[in-house]
Amino acid sequence: MPVMDLNGPVASPPAGLDSNFNNPQNEAALAYTTLALSLATVTLFCWFRFLVKYCIMGKLHLEDCKFNSTSLGMPAARNAHLRIEINRIQVAAIVHIACGFQISQFAPIIHSWDMTMLTFGKYLLWYRVSSIFYNIAIVLIKVAMLIQVLRIFVPRGSQSKTYYVVHGLIWMNLLYYVIIVFLMLFNCQPFEKAWKPWLSGKCMQIGIIAMSTAVVNLIGDLSILFLTQNVIWNLMRVERRQRLKLSLVFMAGIVPCGFAVMCLYYNDKQMHSTDFTRDSMYMSIACYGEIASGMFVMFLPVVPKFFTHLKTASSFSLLSNKRTLVSEDAGTRGGVEQKKKSLFHISYTQKESEEKLGLSINVTSTVSVRREMAVGHGGGGGIEMVREREGV
Repeated sequence: MPVMDLNGPVASPPAGLDSNFNNPQNEAALAYTTLALSLATVTLFCWFRFLVKYCIMGKLHLEDCKFNSTSLGMPAARNAHLRIEINRIQVAAIVHIACGFQISQFAPIIHSWDMTMLTFGKYLLWYRVSSIFYNIAIVLIKVAMLIQVLRIFVPRGSQSKTYYVVHGLIWMNLLYYVIIVFLMLFNCQPFEKAWKPWLSGKCMQIGIIAMSTAVVNLIGDLSILFLTQNVIWNLMRVERRQRLKLSLVFMAGIVPCGFAVMCLYYNDKQMHSTDFTRDSMYMSIACYGEIASGMFVMFLPVVPKFFTHLKTASSFSLLSNKRTLVSEDAGTRGGVEQKKKSLFHISYTQKESEEKLGLSINVTSTVSVRREMAVGHGGGGGIEMVREREGV
């Protein structure tokens, strides 16, 4: 095996150009801007969702616990059985982004012919760690999204088609990404050859693994998008206006699909390119966007609840001098409350209504008005969400 010059370029420069190892042409502004935006949005979306569900709604669900990592005790006055915990998705995403910052210190989107083989080894090491944590973050996001779909669209105790489809997607994603992470960790013999290509040994084609992951990501995102839209428009018997609101919220899933297409494009490009370092960094930018947009999909459903809470708090402040009347009215409503199933299959009283999840289709302050409207139209009092016999 010929000896590789570790001080030589990773790739030969095009005709008319020379390698520049000391001050290479770069896109540092793009690299750092993308990384900073990704870090800010992921942090905002994670903690906004968590704090709204804990502080305002007073309840966490399984997909929120899926995020948890390090426990800190919570005040006994607020659901003592819950704990504030650092978001696992956020941890995985931040490690992924931190690797990008580390790479940008010595290779902020530069050409392969402007990088030495020795520096390339360092690049491959950080790129490898970044890819592993990217896959961990992606699978956690997908599983959390699917659990949320299961909780929202499948009644408790139901084993409908949607139930089995969602469970199938959850377990297929878990199995696939466990295998992928294992392959990325142990694809080379010896182990160090993965980031030291000049060593003797053999490796699996990591490009094929990355390409298959990009395809699976896109298929998974499209599956979740089509599944939710199909249930909303074909299997739910609710008013068209309510369907439209739900559809628009869950249509946000098209954003991760767009970034998944970008990842697929740059994966294909880097596999057939002689400028690996530049193309792989563009692919990383698309991956940052995919993670941030996945968190956006999880964050969006709680936004209406947040603004509803602000509106309600403001109303209570303005009416603080009428506490007696408010108390009497609340007591009257409390005497006729009936347990119902919300649009999201969460048991609630009329007082709490569908704003339980954060999609304030039915605001607390309008329940009595809606009851009157229902009676006026022969509705029998109350708002009834009817679903087909399939149960989805």
